[in-house]
Amino acid sequence: MTALDILLDTLPPWILVGGKGGVGKTTCAAALAARSAERGATTLLLSTDPAQTLGDAIGVALGASPVKVPGIPSLSAMQLDAIAARNAFLARWRDTLVTILDRGTYLDDADIIGLVDAALPGADEAMAMLTLAGLAESGEWDRVLIDTAPTGHTIRLLELPRAFAALVELLDTMQAKHRVMVSALTHRYRADAADAFIDEMRGQVGRLRAQLTDSARCAMVLVTRPEEVVTVETVRYAMTLEKLGIAVGALVVNAMPAEPGAEARRAIAQLDSLRAVPRFEVNRLEQPPVGLDQLAGWGGAMRAGVVVRDVTPGEQGSAEVPGSTGHQRTTPFAKQASRADLRIRRLTIVGGKGGVGKTSVACALAIEAAAFARVLLVSTDPAPSIADALGQPIVDAEVPVEGVPGLIARQMDAAAAFERLRTDYRDRVDSVFDRLIGRGFDAAHDRAIVRDLMTLAPPGIDELYALASLGETLAEARFDYVVVDPAPTGHLLRLLEMPALALDWSHRLLRLMLKYREVVGLGETAEELLAFAKRTRSVGQLLADHESAGLVVVALDEPLVRGETVRLLSAIAAHGVGIIALLWNRAASDPLPLSMPGDAPQLVSVEVMPPPVGIAALRQWRSGWTPLNRTDG
Repeated sequence: MTALDILLDTLPPWILVGGKGGVGKTTCAAALAARSAERGATTLLLSTDPAQTLGDAIGVALGASPVKVPGIPSLSAMQLDAIAARNAFLARWRDTLVTILDRGTYLDDADIIGLVDAALPGADEAMAMLTLAGLAESGEWDRVLIDTAPTGHTIRLLELPRAFAALVELLDTMQAKHRVMVSALTHRYRADAADAFIDEMRGQVGRLRAQLTDSARCAMVLVTRPEEVVTVETVRYAMTLEKLGIAVGALVVNAMPAEPGAEARRAIAQLDSLRAVPRFEVNRLEQPPVGLDQLAGWGGAMRAGVVVRDVTPGEQGSAEVPGSTGHQRTTPFAKQASRADLRIRRLTIVGGKGGVGKTSVACALAIEAAAFARVLLVSTDPAPSIADALGQPIVDAEVPVEGVPGLIARQMDAAAAFERLRTDYRDRVDSVFDRLIGRGFDAAHDRAIVRDLMTLAPPGIDELYALASLGETLAEARFDYVVVDPAPTGHLLRLLEMPALALDWSHRLLRLMLKYREVVGLGETAEELLAFAKRTRSVGQLLADHESAGLVVVALDEPLVRGETVRLLSAIAAHGVGIIALLWNRAASDPLPLSMPGDAPQLVSVEVMPPPVGIAALRQWRSGWTPLNRTDG
């Protein structure tokens, strides 16, 4: 029996495969799914990652419906299509949603239809959740393997049943107002399509939550790598899953060197708190596996029942790795000494596929710019990692970076920031209605409806709220540059789409509040939302100004990453955002250049072992970036 078989035998029917970007989640999910199907189980391999690399990994064109994978009769695969899922949802339920809002608010038909349409675009996590809920009920598959997005946004997906349940309760409150009115007039009430919709949504969400939190039916396989920045995040991820009630079924340490050095042993030691979780190791391969044959080879490189290696005294300590201790691989580039210049913008966003090194790039650029300017380095990624890269604690506040005068860093908690807006809004609503009740006016349903209107916010608006505050920071001129480390590709693209969507949503919500003001005097509660709309418009204008804002895109010269990078570059250009440069990270030789919009340069960085952590190591690493020889491009 192979290690892959042993791993499958330890896991329940539903298997989530998660971890930090770039650790090999897609490879692990695909290898497990292929082996499951080879053993005769009807198996579905599903990706919820908006970066859409699963099809490239298995060599099959995927869409929103399951397709058979050639060569393995029991295996089907699909790529969640958020737009298709949203359209299907609206095709079935749009009229019902409009009816509920019509019954529960003071809006007219045009406002209601607009609010329904504005609340759902970009809802990739919400649509993923409903797709999973449908799969949980179908019973069609013996095994379901779910290739998830990187850490932060998978946590949001797993938290979504709770948030979606809140939305269902808001709709039920609106419908309850209708039930009370009908009962008062006719002395009876008959449930209709709106009640059926609410019951169906409540049931789907409840059954999905039960599925995810039942360790006999669902567990997470956490994939990691023997690098401290990665293993530290893996431990945080496991702790969050425990709070969500989701079991960690196994730990896969990918890309293990044949003879782990001190750096790898120190990284593995970070996993000590997960000793109770079955652990597997996979040898490091020369090239990332692509296609089913190579995936089988990856599975063959897996070992089971690995015991954590002891760390010798002195090896485990500070996460900071001084630049002088790192070993930089010798590069064959003829132009090794030619350092690459890169002119950042006032707002510089560093994007790319998870695991390509974008956080390290953002930190290195910010450290360099701080030598001559005031710089704010911010992470809006729900999975915090700039503290790991800098080798010092960074929290959701402006923290001076030790050893770099002029550099301030912040790990922004976008969800918490938007929740503060919601909380303030609810408090103001309660204050207004408390005064009304004091005058003998009771409007319990209206209070509940208005209080929870923010539940209709489009998913992802919290990240835009955080980015909008950064635009305000630039306007205050406290910093010359703001360098942003966002979430990986799929959610970065959604962030770039959000300004127009959020403006439409906020304007419609403001219109609704104005109508309530005419009834119960809610004008003041719209002030913060109006300020948010103004900041959002400013951010949209800033992103469109190529002299003031742009993206540095980070890539690896690997087939899956190249394909995703091409899609990312195209999408960035389509959104009218400027591209500052493309950095090929961990390159063994000059990559084949990609076609770039305008005259954006392409740069190259060789692999550094261990990966750069700490100020000295990041400075040394940045000094080794070189221009890409583009004579072949």
